[in-house]
Amino acid sequence: AVMEETYMVPDKMVGLVIGKGGEQITRLQSETGCKVQIAPDSGGLPDRACRLTGTPQAIAMCKQVIDRIIERAHSSGLHPMGMMNGDGQTVIEMFIPGNKVGLIIGKGGETIRSLQEDHGVKMIMIQDSTSPSSGEKPLRISGSMDKCQNAKEAILQLIQDKDMNGGGGGGFNEFGGGMMGGRGGGVEIPVPREAVGLVIGKGGEMIKKIQEETDAKVQFRPDDGQTPERICSITGPPEKVQQAVQQINELLQHTQVQGGFNGGGRGGGRGGGGGGGGFDSFNEMDETTFPVPADKCGLVIGKGGDSIREINKMSQAHVELDRNPPPSPMEKIFIIRGTPPQIEHAIQLISEKAGITVSVFCSDFQLLLFLEVSQGCQMQHEFRFGSLFL
Repeated sequence: AVMEETYMVPDKMVGLVIGKGGEQITRLQSETGCKVQIAPDSGGLPDRACRLTGTPQAIAMCKQVIDRIIERAHSSGLHPMGMMNGDGQTVIEMFIPGNKVGLIIGKGGETIRSLQEDHGVKMIMIQDSTSPSSGEKPLRISGSMDKCQNAKEAILQLIQDKDMNGGGGGGFNEFGGGMMGGRGGGVEIPVPREAVGLVIGKGGEMIKKIQEETDAKVQFRPDDGQTPERICSITGPPEKVQQAVQQINELLQHTQVQGGFNGGGRGGGRGGGGGGGGFDSFNEMDETTFPVPADKCGLVIGKGGDSIREINKMSQAHVELDRNPPPSPMEKIFIIRGTPPQIEHAIQLISEKAGITVSVFCSDFQLLLFLEVSQGCQMQHEFRFGSLFL
């Protein structure tokens, strides 16, 4: 009979149980026949809940394997200041007073980005509440041992300097966004660039779903194309804002557990670039595929991915090679996400790189492209957009 059991794992060991790119947890489930679901965070406690689902034998075997993973980590003589994650990096946690979280994050995530860049580490503030003074918040720092220690000391110094000069966290919430006045409030979450497409969803479906289910307004600020994160602004009544924050966090945590933002093929898109003022518009987001002759694929990708990165930057669309087998061995398929103008620009740039002549005919919401390649053969490909004007 299938049963469920909650098993507590030291929070600092969760990275080892998941493994790099989710490899360890995938192997664990495959070898034991037990499904493993890890809670998004520990809620500030030293242990994190893991839900194990399977037969009693499968659950017992899974617990034994998890225990062995933790035992090996302890016996390897890790430095007491922190444990190691699946990438072999040191991970330490320090607790930040609730009224100082905004100070560490900074407006729009500026301070925490600067700290990460200056010290060569990665920092994650455990996001379990939108209240600016809801007790201490765990800050997780990962990187080499000495860099983690230096980053920790810099944060303590930052807090000490603030205390000496007076004042608390400046009324910021944990994401660094100022709480907005009136009946509604708001927060700003830094979202990893590679996860923006996940939050937006195909054609804006996911972000619309979050807004419909929570009654909060969710928007990304315009993309500067330079920072490692995009700023997601969430506004509305405090309880609605908190619901939306939780949904986004669960979405990101679930994807990390399943194998990372880039592990899902079409799920890791960038989400399209912003224009001038205001917010990005998701109603015009779309996704399509574009075929390129197989022998021209390397020209589009370029050495070390240089060409495809240039295409992404110039078009502000997200272009990636489809990892699924193409319908014909004579061609390779590229996935393109963005607004219709961004997609059109990306298609033009891909065509130039591959030496393809593109003739475009547009009728209603259907776009036919005839691709004339140098060998004289011809391919016809059809795209469908929610809205496209050429």
